[in-house]
Amino acid sequence: MEDFSVYDGVGDWHFNRFRAVFDPPPRANKQLFGRELATNFPKYVTSKYATAEKGGRTFLTMPTFHFHGYKMVPYFDPTTLGMIDIDVAAPHTDWVVKIDDNDGLGFSVQTIKREFSDPSEDRLTSAAKVVVGVASPLTYLLTMRGENDPTQVNRMHFLAGRRSWRIDDGKNFEVDGDVIVLETTAVERFSHQRYNQADKVLGMEDALPDIWCTMCNNFVRMSALVRVPQRLRPGWKNKYGIDYYVKSYGNFEGLAGDVEFAQQRRLGLFKTLLPAR
Repeated sequence: MEDFSVYDGVGDWHFNRFRAVFDPPPRANKQLFGRELATNFPKYVTSKYATAEKGGRTFLTMPTFHFHGYKMVPYFDPTTLGMIDIDVAAPHTDWVVKIDDNDGLGFSVQTIKREFSDPSEDRLTSAAKVVVGVASPLTYLLTMRGENDPTQVNRMHFLAGRRSWRIDDGKNFEVDGDVIVLETTAVERFSHQRYNQADKVLGMEDALPDIWCTMCNNFVRMSALVRVPQRLRPGWKNKYGIDYYVKSYGNFEGLAGDVEFAQQRRLGLFKTLLPAR
């Protein structure tokens, strides 16, 4: 059996774009930036909001990355009868496989489900079926109603879909000026109804702007680049100096009609963002 498998998502379609715009420095070009991002990707993701590492395993000969996104929230501790900050995403981690190099200017990944044992996660989720008191908030919600094996659900990526990164000339993003753009974008759905329900309680998807705005900001800062502020287009926001756009739709037709989704498709920026339909 392969170490991983691919699966479909459920529920709404989620679309997002996160973007940093910066001056092109002397003696550097977009290809160099693209290779740097792909080679050293985990260091740019790693922050108080997420950790990332090269997976050390392959799926269909393609390399993988292993993530954990933190979601710290106040929580009532029944043992102390007090409030504490806990990571509600624990013990869950996510795996993706690199499927494309985006013309040498970045890369794209596909979410995958872990099919091998990881005792640090599997033991806790298995125990939660019997002893709810040992469960984290997420694990507890994965066991609700009992019709699914929480261990198998926990092995899924929280979101099902694809995410891409591209570093290219601003004109290719229809951004004015002699600038370079780093953008990461994704089309995702919840991987399982348990995650859909857990998100309604824990707001886990709300952590995405922190993770990806910080990642883009880290790349600019660590590369000693000079950011070029942009006028926000309708629907866009800014966090940590990074522009971003997040929308959800009840069906694919709604997503396809989104002006920002249509723009990136028209420009051919992320050719493997969607699986073949």
